[in-house]
Amino acid sequence: MRALLLLPLILAVPGAAAGQGAARTVEVQLSSFDFAPQTIRLKAGEPVVLHLVNTGSGGHNFTAAEFFAAAGAVSGPVQRGRVEVAGHQAADVRLTPARGTYKLRCSHTLHSTFGMTGSIVVE
Repeated sequence: MRALLLLPLILAVPGAAAGQGAARTVEVQLSSFDFAPQTIRLKAGEPVVLHLVNTGSGGHNFTAAEFFAAAGAVSGPVQRGRVEVAGHQAADVRLTPARGTYKLRCSHTLHSTFGMTGSIVVE
């Protein structure tokens, strides 16, 4: 009987039934001078948390201005299309990606020249 009384409450809360709307976490490691994975693959319209982990001692960033501009519901430390991650620190960005292929790089001096580039593919 109590289950029947709670049913309207469960149905009224979006995502409460069967874990709907849960974001998948994708870890991206930033190191000297690399992103791992170098190609990040996501699904359009499916919420995701990008867990950005700087494994190096120096600062790096995750710069993908077009990707962040196209995404919906972006929350986290994104400023002007990039996320700064201090040495041995991490940052989380939650968003809903839009279909497309986007360039990724670290915009710190010479980091992209040394190979700190990648791509984000959203299908």
